Amino acid sequence: MQVLEASGLVWPTQAGVQPDLPIRRGGHCPTYHGTLMNSAPRLARRRGGRPAARDAHWRVVLVFGAFALAAVVLTGLGVGRGFDASVSGPPRQATAIVPSAETPVVLAGIGSQTTNAFYLAGGTYRSDWAAWGEAPEYPPCTHSAELMAVDTANAETSLGHVIDLANRVQVPATGASHASDVYNVKPGDYYLDVTSACAWQIALSPT
Repeated sequence: MQVLEASGLVWPTQAGVQPDLPIRRGGHCPTYHGTLMNSAPRLARRRGGRPAARDAHWRVVLVFGAFALAAVVLTGLGVGRGFDASVSGPPRQATAIVPSAETPVVLAGIGSQTTNAFYLAGGTYRSDWAAWGEAPEYPPCTHSAELMAVDTANAETSLGHVIDLANRVQVPATGASHASDVYNVKPGDYYLDVTSACAWQIALSPT
């Protein structure tokens, strides 16, 4: 057996026999791909030739691709967080402006009198009045009621008259009632001027 030594490798051979697997002194045997004479030139070409340049090109492409992918992922996370915040955040509460409902004005009395002033917001009102006598055996009583404005600018006359709700109605002792609409009432303070021999009740309701 002959021993060939080159580049730190030792091949045990016999005369006229081509060496098989290289044995590194003091180390492990590397992976063997074909004969030694054919492998060494391939390694040299891969290190210094076009394949090595091609490998370097692909390394550059992979590095840029990794940076681009990272940028896309980070951008997506930022957009996703912003979207989640906008979705999960509390919705804005709408402020509804609801006008307060005007309650009807109801006044009652016996005989002739001038009522206390009350406020009307303006518009159209429904007038409902009812009157009755002291007892069923009594004769009919006369009943009149007039809507008056405190500010004469809201009235139809210089005396503050707005409208007659009842005008000298002969009311049976058992009672009578009547309903009518009052249009184009201006916002302001008003009162009732009642001239009556009856007991009565008058209501003004916004429509």
